[in-house]
Amino acid sequence: MVNAPGAFQYETCLLKHHVRANVWLPMAKEQLRAIRAGAKSEKEKRRLRYFTFCAVGAIDVLMLDLAKVVRTSENGRFDTIYFFDKDDERVAETTRRIPGAIGFVGDFVDTVLLDDPQEATFVDTLEALEPSQTELDELATRAKQRQLAVRRQFIQSFPFDVVNLDLEEFLFKDRDEYPGRLINALRKVFAWQCRPLPLPKPAPLDSFTLFFTTQVGPPNLSDDYKARLEGNLNTNLAADAELMELLKQRAGADDVPTIRGRDFDLFFKLAMPKMLAATLMDADWYIDPEPGIGIYEFERDSISGPYKMLHLAMRVRRQEPPIERRGPREDAPAAADAYRTVVRRVFSEREETVTLDSIDQDALKESLTSVFARRKRYYPEDESPEM
Repeated sequence: MVNAPGAFQYETCLLKHHVRANVWLPMAKEQLRAIRAGAKSEKEKRRLRYFTFCAVGAIDVLMLDLAKVVRTSENGRFDTIYFFDKDDERVAETTRRIPGAIGFVGDFVDTVLLDDPQEATFVDTLEALEPSQTELDELATRAKQRQLAVRRQFIQSFPFDVVNLDLEEFLFKDRDEYPGRLINALRKVFAWQCRPLPLPKPAPLDSFTLFFTTQVGPPNLSDDYKARLEGNLNTNLAADAELMELLKQRAGADDVPTIRGRDFDLFFKLAMPKMLAATLMDADWYIDPEPGIGIYEFERDSISGPYKMLHLAMRVRRQEPPIERRGPREDAPAAADAYRTVVRRVFSEREETVTLDSIDQDALKESLTSVFARRKRYYPEDESPEM
């Protein structure tokens, strides 16, 4: 493949593509079926809106395109596909492969968490930013203004039917203050998911599909961070008597500090999905208990040693009645029941381990070959790897 800036080094990884083809694709198809079933008329039928971190190769987008889950416009534009990348060159390279897709330039977390004093008033306008009246007209000021404009355009793009947060990094970071910048960014993203769809008659989403990818770790989190995560789990244990026995059956102990001390990976696999579920609840969503959270793990090698990736997949539903028709700190009854069920399953069910021996390598190679051929159709200069 052409060594394009931002090219994903694991593009031909069959373990990753197993998750794409056998987890992401079926769930995205199900979300599309829900969209079509919910349309009350032909006029309300619409294309699926997809947000992703697709890297330059855009493998996930092209896979969904092949399966007719995402569709281009009448003039062949991927104008319901949205993605982030770190610089203009990467975004330009990506849109050569998925023409018409909307790319946002910048660091995702920094952009989402950027302070905008006018956030409450800008969201439904596309007016240009006014020059700052309090900051000097210098490079840093202009850069901040540009990033504010990107942030506003990003917010105006919400909501999405499928949100694929394939960040390939740690959810928790040792230098972050609890709960971490990424969790705080997710709070905003999930809140923006409550924005109405841009239909002739604006309407909110009642569900969306969420994919989330993270590395397991890091084990060198600060003592304060670990203690806060332990406290978070202990709160669940205190609120649900069944969890203690479920935890003991899975971990051989019901004491969270003991589990964390002897098996950090397991501690992480309990704390991380539970925090994601709680973050969704805080933003007026909840995870559908059927199928709950699917968790898929595989291992990669690196110069510093092997590490584990976790891929989470879930169907997310809006609480009903919505937050504006509920009292403070009051969850919808169905959402509260679903949350308890999901947490119990997190405590009791193991992740699915994906290995080269457990997957259909030939089928996955054939799938990737088809994706590369599709990419060449949109970008003839592309030189994809041999499978």
